[in-house]
Amino acid sequence: MEKPIPTISGYFFEESVMTLGTGHTQKTQNIKNYCKAEQNEDGSVKVSYLGQEGKPTGIVITVASEDFLKRFTFEPNYKVKSKDERAVDKHIATAEKHRSRKEFNSAEWEYTSALKIDQENIRANFGIGTLYMEMGEKDKAKDVFRKLTQIEAIFEEDNKHIFNEFGIELRKASMFEEALGNYMKALEISPQDENLYFNVARVYFDNGQSDKAIEWITRALTVNPEFRDARQFLALLKEQAAQED
Repeated sequence: MEKPIPTISGYFFEESVMTLGTGHTQKTQNIKNYCKAEQNEDGSVKVSYLGQEGKPTGIVITVASEDFLKRFTFEPNYKVKSKDERAVDKHIATAEKHRSRKEFNSAEWEYTSALKIDQENIRANFGIGTLYMEMGEKDKAKDVFRKLTQIEAIFEEDNKHIFNEFGIELRKASMFEEALGNYMKALEISPQDENLYFNVARVYFDNGQSDKAIEWITRALTVNPEFRDARQFLALLKEQAAQED
């Protein structure tokens, strides 16, 4: 009888829940425990857990293949972060905590520290840009947003959630030309994202171009006829156009 051919191989993670604090301050946090898995010839799976730096922890277990598939999730994009990348992540996380508590100066310091390590980091740039908007420092925010438009990585599919928010912040800063440029690049990546068409319509509306706004909100509804916000916005635009006539 032939031995079974190993089929499970690569990096995976198992999600667990960690409880922090006690009493009314108690919080739960989801933790991803990464491992390298290889299927043995008998069908079981050898699981070698990895530490923060991607190095083996020395903890190795063997799991039946059925149990393994229930517990672990494949991570095809697993990447070991460098010391600098981990430092940037730590500064950004700390900045976001300060920001949530309205500790703007401390948040600015942490974002700036992250940018000293990696001046093109998208999360740090976007974070400090939106922070300046909250602080009322509109000119500083505009400078940061202009810099972000020159970082092509923001328009990669992995950053889709950021470039959509980025366009919104550009519109709020009255940077209409930059906002439109952002959305046009975004649409090249996600031409079926109705939210992008909706946001283009908002830019034209805020810039006093109602005809263009109607054109783009109609495109949003072509992609998704059930898009409720778009239907309401279109009704508003048509009502205003009728009043102007």
